[in-house]
Amino acid sequence: MEWYEARRGTVVRVREGHWKSDFAGMLGTIQHCWGQSEHAAVDVLLEDRRSELFWLPDLDVADEAIAV
Repeated sequence: MEWYEARRGTVVRVREGHWKSDFAGMLGTIQHCWGQSEHAAVDVLLEDRRSELFWLPDLDVADEAIAV
């Protein structure tokens, strides 16, 4: 995911191979963006209702729409 794609409400998927393997492949919605560069981070509300902080390289924009 690129910094210019990171907006509140964007549906994302945690990339496979994430260092916390229980998050890999999970869908979520961006709730808050921190920073405006390739080093930005985002708060993501995951499909299991947990909120986690991710670096942008850990995420991909998802094709599916979900309600979280």
